[in-house]
Amino acid sequence: MENRGAGGNLLAIVPGLALMVATFLFANWAEEALKPIDFLGYKQFFSRVLNLNYIIISIVMGVLYRNVLFRGTIPAFLADGFRTTRLFIKTGVIMLGSIYTLGGLAKLGFQAAFLISLFVFGSVALVMWLGKRLGMDRSLIGVMCAACGVCGVSAAVATSPGVKAKPAEVALAIATILGFGVLTMFLSPYLGNIFHFSDYQYGVWVGTGILNSGQVLAACLAFNPLVAPGTAVAYGELWNVMRVIIIPFVVFVITVWYWSGNKDDVEAQNVSLWQILKSKFPIFVLGFVGMTVLSSLGLLGQEGSETSHLLRTLMQWIFGIGMVGLGAYIDFGEIKAAGGKPLIVGLTAGTIKYVLALIMVLTIIPKSAPF
Repeated sequence: MENRGAGGNLLAIVPGLALMVATFLFANWAEEALKPIDFLGYKQFFSRVLNLNYIIISIVMGVLYRNVLFRGTIPAFLADGFRTTRLFIKTGVIMLGSIYTLGGLAKLGFQAAFLISLFVFGSVALVMWLGKRLGMDRSLIGVMCAACGVCGVSAAVATSPGVKAKPAEVALAIATILGFGVLTMFLSPYLGNIFHFSDYQYGVWVGTGILNSGQVLAACLAFNPLVAPGTAVAYGELWNVMRVIIIPFVVFVITVWYWSGNKDDVEAQNVSLWQILKSKFPIFVLGFVGMTVLSSLGLLGQEGSETSHLLRTLMQWIFGIGMVGLGAYIDFGEIKAAGGKPLIVGLTAGTIKYVLALIMVLTIIPKSAPF
């Protein structure tokens, strides 16, 4: 960003930021406008069948700006505003920590924590191995590890600064896991009925095997539409939350892996592990953990309070605006150059994880919940 003084720099971001905010507001309006529409014989086709929401619309609008309206290059008068994208995303990730508590983690028990960690870090290891075999860039492998290992969008976004991932690489990782998630979201309820799963077994399965949090929720409600204690959505989201809590640890492992093996980067040469941890650990992860601790201490308001409602509304705005910017940095030319390797890695890792989670439930998970 050109040095124009503090006031000049602030004014420079206004046009681009105003467009991002306006697009986010349009995405919210579009989601509500499309929600009641029936199409091709399906009730609420866009929301229930396509799972279309303001986040997806925001990303798509950003993509259209970059590749259609701007023909590949963001205009100079908008560029400074769009450069605030990562600031929005990092701020949102920090605030995300406010929706969890350390007590919620304890309720899952040792067995659940062990199994979820095994699947998360096993997926990360598998993607690292596959990505290296296919000759992918380490930054792209890093975000693919997070996307396939934890819960998709949030993990990929949280990992991207630590591995210096390009927006197009983040978009590739997100597009791959969301595409795979759509398939599993429709397939899972049928398989759950075929195997006569209880709500607990089904929740454990999709909470472990489906890569994206929103699609875990949709798959649970498709199996049992009731939202109450003891239903599929209650168990599925509990297991999914455990995965989300692991995000800081996954980001830490992937960041260390990236910098310890990046021989082509001058900064990575002759650098000790301690130096790597000290200089490259993403500080915003500490903010995420700090918010979780504050939430656990009750300093951010109780569930349903005005404070918690305000925080979640702010997160919706921050993520929505950030997603517009993320979409605007997706260049179809860069994606084409990346080839189909991310798709191969994502589908392979996602399928193995989904099937192994199914086998785990069939063999060791009882029909009744232990908690």
